[in-house]
Amino acid sequence: MNKLTVTKTVVTLGSLLALASASYAGHQPGGLNSPGSEQFSVNAKVLDVESLTRVVQITTPQEVCWNEPVHYQARGYESNTPKVLGGILGGAFGNKFGGGSGKKLMTAAGVLLGASIGRDVAHENSYRGPSQVSYERVCEIEQVTHEEERADGYRVTYEYTGRQFVTYTQEAPGDYIRVHVLIEPAAI
Repeated sequence: MNKLTVTKTVVTLGSLLALASASYAGHQPGGLNSPGSEQFSVNAKVLDVESLTRVVQITTPQEVCWNEPVHYQARGYESNTPKVLGGILGGAFGNKFGGGSGKKLMTAAGVLLGASIGRDVAHENSYRGPSQVSYERVCEIEQVTHEEERADGYRVTYEYTGRQFVTYTQEAPGDYIRVHVLIEPAAI
């Protein structure tokens, strides 16, 4: 016997055992096919249908944009005259001190210091023009959460043989609902 034959034999025997077991269980007392039992479907009158809902939170990204004001100072006219004049006055003042090569050094230092002071004075007193505002578009993504009611099925009350029963369905049943009835003798 090869490997394929053994596998087929085991599967076939297993299937036969399963069928025999199911068939035997159906004939035991209380089983679906036991003597005196019967199963069938009927339409039962629907008395009440209640729509069931649940509240869910939905989060969605949303772009939010606005115009952001940006302030800047307009540049005015900047003259070089105060720097030049400060350099001349500083050089003349530095020339009054020192002697020999020291005189040249003091003159050069006076020119530099005078030009620097002239630049600072001019900068403080310069015309800078009016303050201006422009707008820059700024956007960001925000997560917006809201609640929604969602359908979650139906609670159905129906009547069968004078008794009321309740079940839950995904669809609204209409005036009647199909029910399965199993009748079997009670155990003694």
